[in-house]
Parts: sequence; C-alpha cells; structure tokens
Amino acid sequence: MSKTNHPIAFVGCGYTPLTTAPDRSDVDLAVAACRDAADDAGLDPARLDGINIQSHHWPPPDTAAIAAGLDARAIRWDAEDGIGVASAARAAKAVDHGLCDYAIVCKVMNTVATVNRPDIDSTSGMVGGPAQFEVPYGLGYTMQRVGLFARRWMYRYGITEKQVGWLCVTQREHAARNPQAFFKTRYSLEDYLKSRWIAAPLRLLDCDRPVNGAYAYILTRGERAFDLRHAPVYLRSWAESTIDIGDSHQLPEDLGPGPSPWLRQMFLDAAVSPAEMDVWMLYDGFSFFAMMWMESLGLVPRGEAGNYVQGGTNIRFDGEHPVNTHGGQISEGRLHGAGHLLEAVQQLRHNCGERQAKKADYAVVSTAFPNTGAAAILGR
Repeated sequence: MSKTNHPIAFVGCGYTPLTTAPDRSDVDLAVAACRDAADDAGLDPARLDGINIQSHHWPPPDTAAIAAGLDARAIRWDAEDGIGVASAARAAKAVDHGLCDYAIVCKVMNTVATVNRPDIDSTSGMVGGPAQFEVPYGLGYTMQRVGLFARRWMYRYGITEKQVGWLCVTQREHAARNPQAFFKTRYSLEDYLKSRWIAAPLRLLDCDRPVNGAYAYILTRGERAFDLRHAPVYLRSWAESTIDIGDSHQLPEDLGPGPSPWLRQMFLDAAVSPAEMDVWMLYDGFSFFAMMWMESLGLVPRGEAGNYVQGGTNIRFDGEHPVNTHGGQISEGRLHGAGHLLEAVQQLRHNCGERQAKKADYAVVSTAFPNTGAAAILGR
C-alpha cells in the first residue's frame, strides 16, 4: 500500500549550511539539522521518539550519539535506510503503525568519511563483482553509465542539448533566489553549452554538486500537527519501483501515455491526477533525470519533456509548473532527494519568498533513477 491509514504530516524542516569544507562530524551536522527541524516545528527535541539517519559513506553516522545530542532518550523506532521519498515513506509507516509519535529523518553528506567500495580491493586495486565486466571498458563511474542512458533517451525522442540546457539554466536562476543553495551565480544557455564534457552528453553543469551538510524533517500524525507551529503539509501517497536496481541504467520501452504502470496507483491513492500537480520537485542527480521523471510521472507526454522545458518559461518559479525551485541538486547541492522534499514542504507552506510558486496546493516529488526510484505526492 502506498498510503497510510491516518493522515501523516510534515511539521518541521531543518538545515545546516552547505559547504565544501569537511570541518564538522556526522554527529555534529545531524544534531544541528535535527534541532533546526524541531525548532521549526515548535517541538521539544526530547519528544522525538523515532529516528532515521542516512549517509552515503562508511562507516554510517552514530545514531545513538545523535539521539543523545537531541536529548531524545526514549527512541522507540530507528532506521538507517532509504533516501529521499523512500526514507519519508518508512518514517510515515512507522508513525502510522504507532511505532513512534514523532519521527525525524536526517540526511547527512560529509566528505570527512570514506566511501565504502566493496568491489575494489583496497590493497591490490583489483576490481571484483559486476564491475570487473565494466571498468575495463570505461564504465567506472555512474556518470559514464548515465551518459549512455541519456544519449539513448535523447535519440529516441529527439531531445536536444539546448533543451536540457534550459532546465539547468532555470534551476540555477532558482538557486540564486535560495539562500541555502551552494551555487548562486547565474549562467546563460551559451555558458551551459560551453561547459566541459564529463561523459557525453553529460556536461559539468548537468551533474549534481557534492556538499557537506545535513537536512532533516519531522513527520507525525495529523491530529498532533495542529498543536505545532506551521499548518501541516501531508504525505498523500507514494510509490516505490519494484524494478530491479540493476536495471537503473537501462532505458525502458516507450510505455505510451500517462504515468508508468508502477506510478499510477500513487495518483489513485491520493485521488488526484498528474495534471493537478502544481510544483514539480524532480530528482536531478543528473539534469536528464528530472526531464525523464516528467514523462514517467505523466506530467508531460512521452518525448515532450524537451519541448516543455525549452525557453524555461513553463518551469520557472512563476511559470505554469515550477520545477526544483530550490535549484535542485545541480545547484543547491547533493542531498539525495532530501532537498526536494523540504522544498516541496516549504512551497506548500508558501514560505519560499521570492521563489514562491503562484499556485502550490499539490507537489510531486521524485527520488533516484526514473525507472527504479520512488515518488510521492504532498498536499495541503
């Protein structure tokens, strides 16, 4: 089931500044973001009784130390899994089932820690596992696989480099309006086209930005939300792909009109249609992903994402359907979907200042690859 039995609300949003300086520990970053979320909610952090801390490195953060730093000593539910929408779904189910009353989810990104690469022997440098069949042929990094994935998609639908560039240019304009964003310097379409290749058709400006920092949010039952600081924003429904993660880099067949089959139930559960989604917070580990998500979610017809973003008018903060008004991961910084969720909450609260969308009653949020990831609908 991709919805809860009880209304589940986002009630607190927390942030730390995003930097490239690895000068704070995981625990310090997480405690700061979680305390900021509790303060935003008007909630004593000691009342937090559910916690999910995720990172992208090894060893993982010390959850017990983070809970102690929050004075949250009565933790009844904890987890260390999922990213973006998947994390929110796990916490929502925990709250819905009574495993905790107030669940805090925190994403920590920190280059102080080392990345665990079990497929590479740290002593010999030899490659094992599936990578041994790819690395010798040049597929050593995600962006190289995504380059092939994106090129096939562009060829199938006639997507142009300039159209992709308009998405990047517009998201940087949004980031310039977001005090939290790492990148705030605007650039032109010509600047985009001049940026260096990483793995064609991927350019430097198509890639998300590694940062150090933490983002956090709090979920609780709807009836508790009304005692807190902000009007609640509800997690209406979500969907998680059942497609094998090994197929992430494979372009699925053209599935025709409407959302991909695994996403259709999400709209039915929320009793809304793709056309009712006001703001679109679409995962952009690489810019191409956000455009592919538009099609997978049925927000635009298959093959029409390029035409929709061209010129940037439709997707600007003041356009028909604003996309990634925080700047996305390619301009705000890489938080593996946490930034998209928090921006959706802030838009639906109407808290986004000069980047506030004209209409924001429903938001759709996506995470990870367009065929193997997850998506959610948030509403007021």
